Amino acid sequence: MQLDDIEVLVTVSETKSLSQAAERLYMSRPGLSQKIANIEARFGMKLYERTSTGVVPTPAGVIVTKFARKMTSLESLLAAELAAVDENFDSTIEVGMSFADGVTLLPALVKKFHDLHPDALVHLEAGYEPGLLKKLKDGDINFAILENESVEEGIATETLGYSQLLFCAPDKPPYNSTPQPVKIKTLLEWPMIIYEWHSGRHMVGNRHFRDRYGISLRDHNMVARFDTHEAMMNGARAGLGWTSVPRCIARRYRNDPNIIWFEVDTDPMRYPIDLAWNAERAISPLALEFMDFVRNNIPDGYFCSDDKQ
Repeated sequence: MQLDDIEVLVTVSETKSLSQAAERLYMSRPGLSQKIANIEARFGMKLYERTSTGVVPTPAGVIVTKFARKMTSLESLLAAELAAVDENFDSTIEVGMSFADGVTLLPALVKKFHDLHPDALVHLEAGYEPGLLKKLKDGDINFAILENESVEEGIATETLGYSQLLFCAPDKPPYNSTPQPVKIKTLLEWPMIIYEWHSGRHMVGNRHFRDRYGISLRDHNMVARFDTHEAMMNGARAGLGWTSVPRCIARRYRNDPNIIWFEVDTDPMRYPIDLAWNAERAISPLALEFMDFVRNNIPDGYFCSDDKQ
């Protein structure tokens, strides 16, 4: 079936009128009739019945028109994919970034790198670690900054440093009237907002309390499970309960009058921040240069000072 045949079938089905279809297709009425006759001859079946009020598809016409509509959708999809090819520049660097430290670190580093390479286009894609790992495996991104993600076959990682989770709560009793450092027993009696469920850090607290105290946070006073830092902080601000967030997020809320930051009678809850890339796929020289630039330009003081574990 020719593409112009498809356009004729779809237009006739939409207008239900040969005159209106011919006008829309910029054809004469006899020319359109001849075109339909040619299509019917090719299939060996009558596709339309002419009536006093227009044209009505035969059972065969219904089937052929349905197929024509599918072909139109495929043509639109083809056009979209071709447009996407046109928008991908050879100098594009595809980088994945975790929602906390990746989002905090990378935009400013892109600015500095762009000053050195004005023609380079860096595409930053934020996501949770499992999704970013899949994109690395599929070759959709060149490298990524991940948090607390386990090593997988074929994925190479390099730890840039360590950050930690900090504790916060509403600035109201009992949180602001309890002596610090807060005891573990007291902390786990308070209502708890759990960190993002799909992030690389969502098990940091669980592992911390399980390894040190034989405690699973699931067995304690969990009142909410949020997947964004904004939601977690807003929940704490509203008085829902305590939570723990990465240090880079805590910096954004350090002066919030409705939040208190408190110490807990336990070791720091640290997690690694890694560069990750697919060791089985080639990386463009420019992407490798940007990856090296990231390594060497992390702001001073960003990581915990005692980050060597």
